Amino acid sequence: MKPVFFIGEINVDIILGGLESLPEVDREVVCASFDVTIGSSTAICACNYASLGGAASFVGLAGEDEYGDFMVRGLREFRIGTELVRRTAKVKTGVTVNLIFGKTRTQVTYPGAISEFGIEHIDLETLNGCRHIHIGGPFMQTRLLPHVASLLRFARNRGVTTSLDPQWDSSGRWAQIEEWLPLLTWFFPNRDEALAITGVDDPAIACLRLAEATECPVVKLGGEGAMYAANGSVVRRPGYPVDVVDTTGAGDAFDAGFLHGVLDRGMETGEAVSFANAVAARSCTFVGGVNARSSWEDISRFLEEKA
Repeated sequence: MKPVFFIGEINVDIILGGLESLPEVDREVVCASFDVTIGSSTAICACNYASLGGAASFVGLAGEDEYGDFMVRGLREFRIGTELVRRTAKVKTGVTVNLIFGKTRTQVTYPGAISEFGIEHIDLETLNGCRHIHIGGPFMQTRLLPHVASLLRFARNRGVTTSLDPQWDSSGRWAQIEEWLPLLTWFFPNRDEALAITGVDDPAIACLRLAEATECPVVKLGGEGAMYAANGSVVRRPGYPVDVVDTTGAGDAFDAGFLHGVLDRGMETGEAVSFANAVAARSCTFVGGVNARSSWEDISRFLEEKA
């Protein structure tokens, strides 16, 4: 079976958990745990998809450094194809520091190779060998950003389905997103992203607005689950309560669960959203976005326990 191509950023996640307080200027804050794990929206999504049993290949750029080696080795350990991962000595591999205080998470990112990744690092003809293309975090990938629409158009013209997780646009402009939406099969914003993109203050209205422009928007609502638009109305699927350890990568785990549901298991949208909610919830009971390593069997047991 042809793999799903995950096109996007590569960075490690450094997770400082159990902070005694939020960071303060000129004051040292102690934390309870320290972990270095696979990071980035796209890589976390790819790893979760592969754990569930999907065939995945990664397209991205890593630095020629220890963190780059760490990321490529980590992807391979999940049996993700890395033949299309390029390396560069111009900049270092990206790093995101996650500061966990209670149920809150603050992130600081050094983009490095993330912003250096461009269309020249992608051999478009290799995209003919995939069954689906997923793009994550395009707004931080400043060199790739102007070419996202052409990538989506290339896939659509060849009958390849597409999905995109926008992540946050720190500029607040959401440039080019109106051009992307008609080219997408599935669009995965979270609540805040959907509200910012549409300019409304109700996620249900935002979902309907997005449905006017794209085939199937799925708005992630954190612990409340997710919603999607169908036949002019909004359908909500509740989340699953868990004892949260870390929410890092939960939205990316959701994307992976949904894609596995529709692409590999033939699920209808509503069933896939519920399955994705379960994948995201189980991810939150582990530190980091990939350490749950949820298999199909793991999620099946999780759903049986929650029934």
